[in-house]
Amino acid sequence: ALPTGKLVEAVEDPGLFVESIVDATRREAGAGALLDENEWTKVLKSVDIDIGLLLASVVVIVPLFKKLALSPVLGFLGIGLLLNRFGLFVENQEVDQFCELGIQFLLFEMGLELSVKRLTSLAKYAFGLGFTQVLFVNLAFAAALLPAGSAIGTAVLEYIQPGNDEMLQVSSVLEAVVIGFALSLSSSAFGLQLLADRKMLTTKFGTASLGVLLFQDLAVVPFIILLPVLQSIGKGGDAVDVPLLAAGGATSLLDLGFLAFAGRFIAVSGYKAISKADCGNDVFVAMSLLVLFGFSFATSAIGFSDSLGAFLAGIVLADTVYSHTIIRELQAFKGLFLSLFFVTIGTTIDLPLALHLWPVVLVMTLTLMASKTAVVTALGPAVGLTWREALVAGAFLSQGGEFAFVIFGQATSGSTGSLFPMGLDELLVVVVILSMALTPLTVDLA
Repeated sequence: ALPTGKLVEAVEDPGLFVESIVDATRREAGAGALLDENEWTKVLKSVDIDIGLLLASVVVIVPLFKKLALSPVLGFLGIGLLLNRFGLFVENQEVDQFCELGIQFLLFEMGLELSVKRLTSLAKYAFGLGFTQVLFVNLAFAAALLPAGSAIGTAVLEYIQPGNDEMLQVSSVLEAVVIGFALSLSSSAFGLQLLADRKMLTTKFGTASLGVLLFQDLAVVPFIILLPVLQSIGKGGDAVDVPLLAAGGATSLLDLGFLAFAGRFIAVSGYKAISKADCGNDVFVAMSLLVLFGFSFATSAIGFSDSLGAFLAGIVLADTVYSHTIIRELQAFKGLFLSLFFVTIGTTIDLPLALHLWPVVLVMTLTLMASKTAVVTALGPAVGLTWREALVAGAFLSQGGEFAFVIFGQATSGSTGSLFPMGLDELLVVVVILSMALTPLTVDLA
């Protein structure tokens, strides 16, 4: 139904694509079926359209990328970018909340897997290699990003592509710490999937990689909790009353302790009642979802993030007899919502910015991957790896992670305003995504 000239115009400007289809549909529908402009806008911006596109993306991407032996995460990010570029995805707050459930399910499962037995078996790698990896990568980035206003990293990037000094200039120690910590994290979803696809999870460097990812996942929770407080202090608000802050922190920890104790008792009692009555899997799944969202609501009510509630719910149930069943029954939920989360992240990619700053993006990405690989390679022999095993583990951990998106989002949407200069968070998201795309090649080279 599209005239040739209109089709060419739509190709030259993808934003006209939907409008062209709307115009053609109106002509075909006839005068009696015309919708006014407001009704069409409601249709195109409806939550149902966005959710339908997200679900269709999962259905198409997963089998296609499995057949190509590539990580579906790259496909989700790519399809999100395409949806955004062609104007087919209109961001809705309801859709964002829907897709952020993926992070809650990921944290819930992560907590469920942190039994005392597993922590003990991975302690050497988690608290030896994992802790030192995060520490030394942060120190490396601090050396490049500080002192604020005259950082060597900014000077190098300005030399590579002049004219971007204002956006790339770190203005505070807090900003450097947030960037360094976020980029020190690797992707559990991506790294573990890559290890599983190559059947390397049971190798020595696979176990070491798992331990490092475990520590990173543990470290991110307190950082996310503390970030709003640090932002408030860093923005030069009211003077901080240290005793009052300490008392408030102690009270909050007591609240969390009470929630963990009471929540575990209630949850275990509920699971026992369901098991005794033999209610079936559907009731078991409903109970698991109730525990997850109940903890999330409770932590949100006492001033913490709902993500912490999801993690705490998993922790308190990790050593119960129900943990493995919960993981199995909720696997589909976690996979679906996490997939949708990655698609929505793809829609936030600022492609014009990435193309305009491609030399800076490339240098930042290669520096990130080289730094993380080098740190793990250097530290690996201290925990019993050969340097070759450490090199391969470093390659698997060289990418940025999904929690970088969460941290950057929190750093730019706090009550005190954005921590970063305009455009820097979008640039960092592009760097993280490109590092994911290059990880399989890095592993092959290693």
